[in-house]
Amino acid sequence: MVFYKQSKTKEPNNANKAYEYAVFLLSLQLRTVGEIREKMEKRGYPPAIIESVLEQLHEQKYLDDARYAEVFLDNLRQYKNLGYFGIKRKFMLKKLPSDLIEKVLEEGLSKEDELKIAKRYLKKLPSSGVILSPSAAEDEESLKYVKRSFTGVQDDAEIAKQKLIQKLKSRGFRGEVIAKLLF
Repeated sequence: MVFYKQSKTKEPNNANKAYEYAVFLLSLQLRTVGEIREKMEKRGYPPAIIESVLEQLHEQKYLDDARYAEVFLDNLRQYKNLGYFGIKRKFMLKKLPSDLIEKVLEEGLSKEDELKIAKRYLKKLPSSGVILSPSAAEDEESLKYVKRSFTGVQDDAEIAKQKLIQKLKSRGFRGEVIAKLLF
């Protein structure tokens, strides 16, 4: 982890240097318009230069928040065990516009998809002592009652279910998905 203060640019009004800096940032990893804007502001570039650079990058198709959001959503759905609100939080950290976030989530993350992600997450957890609802279970093995809880000590099934609900909520799953899964 690096703990040094980012230096201000020596030539804040040089549009070419600003463009080169933005391209350098994009060469490291894909970024959103909001992330590039924030990094350039921290570097000391004036708003007019930042906007012209962002417009130029957008015209050259180096920046496309909509496409970025779709790819990011696919990666989160495939590799992370996050629900609707957890994914929304990740999008907000990437400085994506809220209307774009809502649109992408509405189109790209159905409740069925979220339910599949929740099931995948539950399979990774230690046995919880909770019986999944028959509508949520994919097979008989999912319905099996296991006598261990998260702590490894025999707990009441209702307490274990409450712990499981809290774990799912902390991962950003919607209440409807949790209810369908456990009740």
